[in-house]
Amino acid sequence: MKHSITRRLAVAAASTLTATLLTPAGLAAAEEFSTVIEATDDARFTASDNWGTSSWSSQSYSDEYYFADPDTSASDPAWYSADIPESGTYRVEAWYPANSGYNDSTPYVIATANGNQSVHVNQRTNGGQWVNLGVHTFDAGEQNVVAVSRWTSGSGYVIADAIRISEADADEGGEWSLPVPDDFFPRSEYERTHHDYPAIDLRTPTGTSARAVRAGTVTRINDSSCGRGISLSGTDGATYNYCHLSSWSVSSGDSVTPGQQIGLTGNTGHSSGPHLHLQIRTPDGALRCPQNLLLAIYDGVTPPDADQLPTSGCSH
Repeated sequence: MKHSITRRLAVAAASTLTATLLTPAGLAAAEEFSTVIEATDDARFTASDNWGTSSWSSQSYSDEYYFADPDTSASDPAWYSADIPESGTYRVEAWYPANSGYNDSTPYVIATANGNQSVHVNQRTNGGQWVNLGVHTFDAGEQNVVAVSRWTSGSGYVIADAIRISEADADEGGEWSLPVPDDFFPRSEYERTHHDYPAIDLRTPTGTSARAVRAGTVTRINDSSCGRGISLSGTDGATYNYCHLSSWSVSSGDSVTPGQQIGLTGNTGHSSGPHLHLQIRTPDGALRCPQNLLLAIYDGVTPPDADQLPTSGCSH
C-alpha cells in the first residue's frame, strides 16, 4: 500500500519555488510544501458506508479507490484532510482512474479560506495523472481540504482516489493564466487571427484542459452556436467566453481562479473541427482582440487591460 507523503525541499533562493519529484518527509530547510492524501489513508480520508472500494483499475494511484453512485438529494461527501503549514495559496490536484462508466461531472469541493469552491471533473477522461483543480487559499492548520461529492446529475460512479496539495509557485495564483496548459502551444499559436470577428480559435484536440484566464464567476453556455461553453465574468469587468467544449468542469455560479480548469475542449456547437474558441467582451459591448493579451501572458509581462485591446485587426 502506498503511503501519504509530505515533502519539504530546500531551494536555492527563497523567492523561487521549484516543482520536483516527491521525496520522503523530514528534510531540513523546508521551503516548499506538498502532500498527497490517498483514499486508503484512514487517518486523512473519511467516507460513509455508501461508498465502496475497488482495486479494478490499473490507473488508480492507491492500491484501492472509493466509488459511489451519484445522488441528487444529498452530497454525502468523502473528505480528505491535511495539515496546512501556513496560510497561503496552494495548488490542488486530483488523481483518479478513468473509465466510460465513471461520472462525467464529478464534483470536487475545495474548502478554501473564503468558503467552499466546486470544480466538476469528467472522470471518463484524463485518468492515471494529476488533474489541476486550480490554485486556492487555505488557512494554516489541520483541516478538511477537499471532498468528492455524490451530488451530481452526471451519470456513472463518482470516484475518490488521491488528492495532492502543493504550495503554489511564485507565478501561480496571479491575475492571469493562459487558457490551455502553459507548455501546450508555441508563442505563434497565440498570434492567430480569427475568421471574421475579434476572437481566437486555438487548435486543440478533444479533451484538452480549458482554463480560466483570470478570476471571476462562471455561467454555463449550451446552444447550437457555441455548443457547450463557459461565460466567465472576470473581476476586471470583462466577459471571457469559451466555446465548443466537450464537457464542463464547473457549474453556473461557481467562482474560479486563474489557471483553474473550467472544462475540456471539444467540437460541440457550430464547429468545423476540435478547437477552443475564446472571445472577450468589455462592458461597453465591444468585442476585443485577445491576441495581445494572450501573448503578454505567454511572455510573462503585464497584460493590457481588456478595454485597451483593439476591436479590429485580428480577423481575416
